[in-house]
Amino acid sequence: MGGIFLIDSIRLWLHRRSREKKLRLAATWPTTAAEVNHWAVLPADDEANAFGTPFQIEAGFHFKLNGEYYGGYFRSVAMAGGEAERLAKGELSVNIRYNPADPDATAVLAEDNKENLPFQVFSS
Repeated sequence: MGGIFLIDSIRLWLHRRSREKKLRLAATWPTTAAEVNHWAVLPADDEANAFGTPFQIEAGFHFKLNGEYYGGYFRSVAMAGGEAERLAKGELSVNIRYNPADPDATAVLAEDNKENLPFQVFSS
């Protein structure tokens, strides 16, 4: 059983390292506003899950750039189920970052969305 814990720990560390590298790169990308078009409340992923806060909001978004539509998803920080259900609604705008060379590559950073969303973003 100890081997499984070690493998899971290594997997989580590698995933977190890859995510942090992507976020550092995305911080240099241009920003634009995107419209949230889908809400879902899901079990929190391994990186965000905390005792007593086992859920996350996942939101789908789209934006238009040079006449083309692009989109993606982002998640909230972990929260209680009732809170997630209450906040996962409405027509909101989210500030996203996109790779100018490949606008399908997007990132949503917490620091770009402190004022416009009713919940904190888990940067992705």
